[in-house]
Amino acid sequence: INGKIITMPTVCPTVQQPICTNGRSAAKISDDDGCCPHYECRCVCSVWCGSHYLTFDGESYNFNENCSYYLVKEIVAKYNLTVAVNRDCDPSGSAFCPKVLTVTYKSFKVVLTQLMSSGISQKIYPAYSNSVLRITGTDIITTLELQDISAKIVYSGSSFSIDLPYSLFEGNTEGQCGTCDNSQSNECRSPNGQVGSCSDTAGEWQVPHTPCVVPTTPPTPRTTSNPPHSTPAVFVPPGPFVTSCVSDTCNLGTSSCCSLEAYATECSNEGICIDWRNATDGLCEHKCPSNKVYMPCGPSVEPTCNNGYNMAYQTVASSNNTKEGCFCPHGTTLFNTVHDICVDTCGKTLYEHYFLGETWTSDCQTCVCDEVSMSVQCEPVQCPSVQSPNCSKPGQQLVNNTVNCCTTQSCVTTKPSGATTSASFTPGPCEECYCSSKIDPVTKLNIIICNPVVCNKNCSAVSSFTCQHDTFITIIKRNHHSTLHTSQPEQIAV
Repeated sequence: INGKIITMPTVCPTVQQPICTNGRSAAKISDDDGCCPHYECRCVCSVWCGSHYLTFDGESYNFNENCSYYLVKEIVAKYNLTVAVNRDCDPSGSAFCPKVLTVTYKSFKVVLTQLMSSGISQKIYPAYSNSVLRITGTDIITTLELQDISAKIVYSGSSFSIDLPYSLFEGNTEGQCGTCDNSQSNECRSPNGQVGSCSDTAGEWQVPHTPCVVPTTPPTPRTTSNPPHSTPAVFVPPGPFVTSCVSDTCNLGTSSCCSLEAYATECSNEGICIDWRNATDGLCEHKCPSNKVYMPCGPSVEPTCNNGYNMAYQTVASSNNTKEGCFCPHGTTLFNTVHDICVDTCGKTLYEHYFLGETWTSDCQTCVCDEVSMSVQCEPVQCPSVQSPNCSKPGQQLVNNTVNCCTTQSCVTTKPSGATTSASFTPGPCEECYCSSKIDPVTKLNIIICNPVVCNKNCSAVSSFTCQHDTFITIIKRNHHSTLHTSQPEQIAV
């Protein structure tokens, strides 16, 4: 005012923390200028042990049908976000049947699942990020973050959770995870909008045109929902997880590890690490490869020898959130995200002079300097499909020839001496050829040597020539140096 800058503190309104029906503590949210924060309940939906569900507003129920279902859909499409779940059962009939999450957002589709290798479930977990999403993980837990809408999906083999911001999705979600509006009275509804019990409406959210498989286990007992909490909020209410643990152990005779792991993961998502596996006396032990050690509170992104990779995900790696998993022992470093090797010292590698995205061929392998994992990935050279020739003629046999890492096949003819030569070879009309003892270094076959036919131009004295024609035979007597004149003879015999 009049050339003077007057600074006054902003007066923030008095805010109170709401009571969240899901029992979680409200999140402190900053406004646009970061001055006056407010509190919001959080919409967190959890599924664990294959059949236990906890909705956004804290309603717990059991559901165990093997189809594809919508966990989260928007009632009115604002962000084009859907999350669907289905079972990916091994067609061989084995017990390996993990839950698969399919997250679609804008133009992206992310599938979170497990792979089976030698009877052990494995994950591929290099960190990845772009302007829209970010993926980090260990060998146990994978985290997908949709950065521009502050949504987070955490996936493991036995559980997963969906965390959505209340301010963006209040009253605008439907599906098996319920309606995010901090009220259990209308938590679960059918696709037609009619409110009902969660266990009854869950089966109505099947994804259209998806096959169903017959369940291999009986449905789990139904549990009651959680009433609104009047007690002080905790980070993660343990009630639903305790109930599922007791139900699975007493009614189904299954292990309690699944419920314990799910609860510990929820706590980890809140920044609280629990070394719970060591308290189970080996019942829930997580076995690591011989070169790795188990850590209950390992880094979200394990550092590697690739400085470019480390710098790209430095923000994630330095965060307070920790994840359990198998990591390189203290004093060693992960070589890179592709070659799962722990090294004492990070030295120079053979491939440091290649650019990101560059490809080359080495030792019959096509290699690429991968831009995502920032490491070298190689695969065998892909050879074109070539049909085998028909070597059914007498004396022929099929021979393999390797040229430029690719094998081709050809027919060869066996000579009386035992040597072989290409069956496609035809000598010229004035050549005499033979199969030599020299070997071609490429084809490994005997080399054919041809010499021109030497003609004898001198004709010795003869007594007579017999000329055979189509219709007559004429005997002509001539003296020395006689010349024979015929008209298109077929054969001349001396």
